[in-house]
Amino acid sequence: MFDLGWLFTWDNIRFLLGGLGMTLAVAGLSIVFSSILGLLLAFARLSPVALIRYPAIFYIEVMRALPILLVIFFTYFALPQIGIRLSPFAAGVTAMSAFTASLVAEIVRAGILSVNRGLVEAASAQGLTRVQTLRLIILPIALRRMMPTLVSQFITLIKDTSLTAVIGILELVRRAQIIYSGPPFQPIPVFALIALIYFVVNYGLSLGSRRLEQAI
Repeated sequence: MFDLGWLFTWDNIRFLLGGLGMTLAVAGLSIVFSSILGLLLAFARLSPVALIRYPAIFYIEVMRALPILLVIFFTYFALPQIGIRLSPFAAGVTAMSAFTASLVAEIVRAGILSVNRGLVEAASAQGLTRVQTLRLIILPIALRRMMPTLVSQFITLIKDTSLTAVIGILELVRRAQIIYSGPPFQPIPVFALIALIYFVVNYGLSLGSRRLEQAI
C-alpha cells in the first residue's frame, strides 16, 4: 500500500498546478495559432491559383510526414543557426502550432468539400457572392461536421505538449518526473495523479465541444 502523504503536500500540488498552467498555456496558444494558420492553409490549398495552392500543399504534406518531436527539435535547435533565437516556451508554441496547422488545414478542407454543391449553387442562384456563400452557408455546415475531428486533434495537441519537456519546458509531465525522482521513489501514484488531471481536462473539452456542436 502506498503512503501518499508525501505526494499531497501543498508544495507538490502547487508545483503540479504550475505545470498544468504551463501545459494549458502552450496548448491554448498553439490551438489559437494553429487554427488561424490552418484555416489560411485550407483556403490556400483550395485556391484555383497555382502559386497559392502548391506552396500550401507542400507545407501541409511535409509537416504531416514529420514526427512532431523532430519539429520541436528543429524549431529550438536549428532556427538559431539562421539567427532566429526563441525561448523554450516560444519554440514549443511555434513548433506545436506549425505542426498542428497542417492537420487542421486538412480537417477544414475536408469539411468544406463535404458541403453539398447543390447548396452552393442554390446560394449563387439567390444572388449571394462567393464570400457570402462561404460565410453564411459553407462554413456553418462545415464547422458542425468538423467539430468532433477538430476537438480530437486539439486533445491530442494537449497531450503532445509533454514532448516540449525535451527543450526545457516545465509542463505537467516533466514536473511529475521531478517529483517522483526524489525520495521516496514512487512514480506510479504521481503518474496516476497526472493521468487523472489529463482526463478531467480533456473530457471537459470533449463535453464542451458536444454542447457547442449542438448549439451551432
